[in-house]
Amino acid sequence: MASGKNQFLQVLLIFTVVIFRGVISSIDDGSFDESNFNKFDDLYPFSHDQSLEFYNAPLYPIENHLWQSPENLGEVAGVAVEPTGNIVIFHRGDRTWNYDTFNENAEYQEKYRGPIRDNTVLTLDPKTGDIIRGWGNQTFYLPHGIHIDHFGNIWLTDIALHQVFKYSASGVLQMVLGQRFEPGSDIEHFCQPTSVGVLPSGEIVVADGYCNSRIIVFNKRGNPKYAIDENWITLRIPHALTVLSNREVCIADRENWRIVCLDVTFSGLNKNFESPYFIHHRQFGRIFGIASYRGFIYAVNGMTSRNIQIKGFTIDPINKNVTGFWGPESSSFTRPHDIAVCPYGRALYVSEIGPNKVWKFDLMTKSN
Repeated sequence: MASGKNQFLQVLLIFTVVIFRGVISSIDDGSFDESNFNKFDDLYPFSHDQSLEFYNAPLYPIENHLWQSPENLGEVAGVAVEPTGNIVIFHRGDRTWNYDTFNENAEYQEKYRGPIRDNTVLTLDPKTGDIIRGWGNQTFYLPHGIHIDHFGNIWLTDIALHQVFKYSASGVLQMVLGQRFEPGSDIEHFCQPTSVGVLPSGEIVVADGYCNSRIIVFNKRGNPKYAIDENWITLRIPHALTVLSNREVCIADRENWRIVCLDVTFSGLNKNFESPYFIHHRQFGRIFGIASYRGFIYAVNGMTSRNIQIKGFTIDPINKNVTGFWGPESSSFTRPHDIAVCPYGRALYVSEIGPNKVWKFDLMTKSN
């Protein structure tokens, strides 16, 4: 009887894998659409705890020594990965952020220079690091965050413009949030927005950012729904976002030296939503970049006032603990700013604004 049951389970597993490969193949050939994305929910209707149990352990980042970051980049503020596996970076060209860049009202002081003349959005080959294509010239003033959603749309934040942009995979503008060069704290304005995350439902989550230190949620059409601000949770520069497999949003709460995870999909402007939880570690320092894969979080810290080493962290959000540390073997991080994981779990990328480069790490199963 037990043998027959095992055979049935094996057949069921094979059938599931075949269906799953069919979904993946539709991504590879460029035909990934919302109906395909919803198939993942049908195939894997796990809770967050169940998915962690199913996948068992996080993958371990190992530096890829063959990878060559492109040269002559500006500060690489953001990095993301397309559904196809290509890397996309958002860099600042000839611009830097210094003491005189903004006034006391967070108004950008270098509009007279015009937009950056270089292509600021570059697509890189995942094997070689070669630039495949570029766009975004004569458009942006001070790039910051980049996010690519499950359909290949590219979301960008510009902290000088105080705006969030949605582009198609080919670089066609589709949506603009915020008011051009107008910092503000109402629901229609941002003040130096840092990062974007998109939920499977299509809702848009924006970390707003250096001035307001709040989270704003929009519906998929770009209409504001509500802000999660100091009335509910105290953030100090929400610098980056990631969406977990259970649809919780985790935030790199940079100046609080922690990661905050919460459900942002509560209904209406009430305070009766599930309480956020916090992840701390004595070696965190200021968390700059955060990404996730299969229920685990990968993060990088940056320059901190104390003697804290700059490195990467692998984090189990369920148990709220750090399961591993990682970083380059050939040298060391200098000023990491963002992090992204390949959708298929093959690689992890870290961008820096100090040496203006991109690191590639292969994601491996850690041996005992």
